[in-house]
Amino acid sequence: MMIKFPLLFTVLVLLGTVTVNAVLYDRPCRTDVPVVQNFALTRYLGKWYELQRFEKDFQTNYDCVQAEYGLLDPTTVSVRNSAYSLVNETSIEAIGTAKFSFPEQDIVQAKLNVSFFGAPNDRSNYWVIDTDYEHFSIVWACEQLGEDRSSEGYWFLSRTRRFTDDVEANTRAFHAIRQYIDRTEIRFTNQLDERCPDF
Repeated sequence: MMIKFPLLFTVLVLLGTVTVNAVLYDRPCRTDVPVVQNFALTRYLGKWYELQRFEKDFQTNYDCVQAEYGLLDPTTVSVRNSAYSLVNETSIEAIGTAKFSFPEQDIVQAKLNVSFFGAPNDRSNYWVIDTDYEHFSIVWACEQLGEDRSSEGYWFLSRTRRFTDDVEANTRAFHAIRQYIDRTEIRFTNQLDERCPDF
């Protein structure tokens, strides 16, 4: 569950600020992107490995990306994003929190506000398009940059460094990607290099 601070990676999120470094489009934010309904937050917690993303300037040369989510209280999630550069062999980390964007709704939607380093947590910038909680999560974000411009973020997360062979998980995940994600902008994250640390 895309989310500004130079040289620090964020996922899901995750999305400190996507204005400068995300994929830009000459159109408003799309309104046809769904999210998971009746989102089970406790099932979503734990470690995720990033397998794909939309690249950002401050993420250049970083791979081995991991995100870990924990429950701070019933409405607040801790976020810890870590990454490693296989180019210069350095690691980075970003610590933040996430809260539901619309907690008053009867049906819990997978829309969260993610922020880092104590920044205001006031933007819905982490939308889970689909997840089975056990294998994958497809995360999307969009920020309106004016009447006819927007920036998007995308993250494909997996519970394992190599994506599962589970047929149902593959079918669901790649259906969502084909339907809602601009595949020409995808950057694949290297998780299989033997130098990738386990944060």
